[in-house]
Amino acid sequence: MTADFYNCFFSNKYDDKIILKDSKREYTVGDIKNLKNIDSIENFNLRFIASNIHKIISHADNGIFEFYTSGSSHSERKCIKKVLQNFLAEAEDAQKALHLGENLEFITTTTPEHAFGFVFYFIFPLDKNSIINLERISYPEEIKVKNAILITTPSFLESLRKYNAEVEIKPKAIISAGSKLKDETYKYAETIAERVIDIYGSTETGTVGYRESSKESLIKLFNGIKILSQEDNGTKLSTIYTKENIQTIGDRVKLHGDKIELLGRCDRILKIQEKRILAEDIEEELKKSEFVEDCYNFEHDGKIAAAVILSEIGKNFIIEQGNIELVKRLKNELLQKFEVVPQRWKFIDEMPKNSRGKIDVEQIKTLFNINLSLPLVLSRKIAKESAEFELCFLKSSNFFRGHFDGMPILPGVVQFFYADFFIKEAFKTDCHCGQIRKVKFSNIIQPNKILKLKLNKTDSNISFKYEDNEKTYSSGIFPIQNYL
Repeated sequence: MTADFYNCFFSNKYDDKIILKDSKREYTVGDIKNLKNIDSIENFNLRFIASNIHKIISHADNGIFEFYTSGSSHSERKCIKKVLQNFLAEAEDAQKALHLGENLEFITTTTPEHAFGFVFYFIFPLDKNSIINLERISYPEEIKVKNAILITTPSFLESLRKYNAEVEIKPKAIISAGSKLKDETYKYAETIAERVIDIYGSTETGTVGYRESSKESLIKLFNGIKILSQEDNGTKLSTIYTKENIQTIGDRVKLHGDKIELLGRCDRILKIQEKRILAEDIEEELKKSEFVEDCYNFEHDGKIAAAVILSEIGKNFIIEQGNIELVKRLKNELLQKFEVVPQRWKFIDEMPKNSRGKIDVEQIKTLFNINLSLPLVLSRKIAKESAEFELCFLKSSNFFRGHFDGMPILPGVVQFFYADFFIKEAFKTDCHCGQIRKVKFSNIIQPNKILKLKLNKTDSNISFKYEDNEKTYSSGIFPIQNYL
């Protein structure tokens, strides 16, 4: 609807215009205006969009929208207030900068209750004569809409890249926000879409800028953004995309004309042993190692903790030489440049991300609070009702000690623990309180054995099986207790 987004709901002129759809039906302007019992609607995206349209029509809450920053270990969540005109200005500047056109269908892997989704999945398509598809995308095979704009996060694209997933119909554009796209993820995304747009912004500021090529490192500023000052403790800027026009963000930047270079987060400064350490500096050095693909550092109990994703070379090394030898090598490399290096290490296969595509620090901290050694995850495949994890329980794992001397074997309780652990990873389902049924131990699992954990989900239970190509080692069924 090329008419003003706000005014089109106050006449009958556009009542027959289709603005939303799902697999069951289409919704017109008139349908949404007359929609009753919005709170009882099951589909979250429909409930959210309809309720906010009604809020706009009725001038509820004085037309003020409130969003909360995610906060960090160093700062509290903040409430950021915006009005409809802030979002319309941002959508208008996005159209001028990105030239997306009209008559498109917007699909998403995320939800519109945060500022990025609110603008690009809600306001922008309704203001630009496009349709919102209400069904959330979870798997690559669901990307099959013509003239689609995919609103997503780096974490979703990273999962597609990891398995080199293909899509049935290439989106007209992928718009990603939450964190900067890694170069290899950006290059992959360019193979499955006509355009890939990497958005940089925040709840406080709205969209700050964008880049549109894996070869471009600088961020082009939106028209409504002006950089006022750049300091080590943050960047002050003016924005027309929020009610309070002067905002300070926690990123250090360097200005290059109408573009900026990102220099890192201010809140990633760690104070360890009375020394000031920039976590990102250690991460960049670790990533230079042939053993490391990615990593994240943070303070844990007064020490630096490192969550590390290994390269294929790193995985082979840790299986052959053990994690103690690998940690020793990585620490020795870091000690050539830093006085203080990570003392706690966890080796993982994927960096936990939240729905906004940002690193989920709390989930990483949870991994460091697990007393058991983590198995090495060599690969994973996850679908709606099944999952498969290729695992190696390393010889140096603490649960092999004393079980048994001379012939260590993997305890059954550990097999149950990690079956439940990976059920949560795959299906966001908690089976921990359920009584395991039909348990069968067929063969013993010895250290460094590479095997597959296969999971299959029904409405009432999830079965697990540890096996390789030759035999089954154990199996059982978890009743589903509750959903996280």
